[in-house]
Amino acid sequence: MIQVENITFSYQNHKIFNNFSLSINKGEYLCIIGKNGSGKSTLAKLLAGLIFQQEGNIKISGYDTKNQKDLLEIRKLVGIIFQNPENQIINTTVFDEVIFGLENLAAPREKIKEIAENSLKSVALLEYKDRLTYQLSGGEKQRLAIASVLAMGTEILIFDEATSMLDPIGKKEVLKLMKELNSQGKTIIHITHDRNDILEATEVVVLSKGEIKYQGNPYKIFEDDEFNPFLIKIKNILEKNNIKVDDKNINMEDLVRLVYENIS
Repeated sequence: MIQVENITFSYQNHKIFNNFSLSINKGEYLCIIGKNGSGKSTLAKLLAGLIFQQEGNIKISGYDTKNQKDLLEIRKLVGIIFQNPENQIINTTVFDEVIFGLENLAAPREKIKEIAENSLKSVALLEYKDRLTYQLSGGEKQRLAIASVLAMGTEILIFDEATSMLDPIGKKEVLKLMKELNSQGKTIIHITHDRNDILEATEVVVLSKGEIKYQGNPYKIFEDDEFNPFLIKIKNILEKNNIKVDDKNINMEDLVRLVYENIS
């Protein structure tokens, strides 16, 4: 679905990507991690058609990001959710925020209400549709940003550090929603600096100075101590003590339960 082919991108004479390539399959849950300056957020903006590479090609479902005629279709297909929801929400009420993009696309008026309500329902915010946006929590604001993107018919959702400013409850809500949307066939690209987030992904890419240092199964990367997140370290300690942990469902609650069961 997404083909990044031999791109070069520089910003203020600083080269971020040089002959960089990446393929992302439809319906994938891809987690991109890396340190600050590795190129993560730049890649997100390139994929969304917000900035453009100097060389090479980026194609989204066959549409070229550098072709002005293709950009409208790309922006229907690709939605991006940023780090701070305050910078993405511009309307007074929850409902008005969701219909804003639809009105700009000249969607049929008789369909706008139905689409908006379905989008809010999908992120568990329908009962808040008349609420003022400033009254929402951080997690609720991010879910509203997601609803606004979904209302546009988006198939690819890019989360650019979208959980980094949230409290633990808000972060858990958004991560759960990412997983649910992926199970519905949406392509999820989660850009994060938190290595624990990769546990939900089907594939992980590690970026370093604009290059792919690792790409593949998230669990394979755990063999390298440099990338070993906290939960996996706990899992490894438990297994060294003959306590079996299910690789497909690692979370803090399960690990605490296993520890309790084996010491009580």
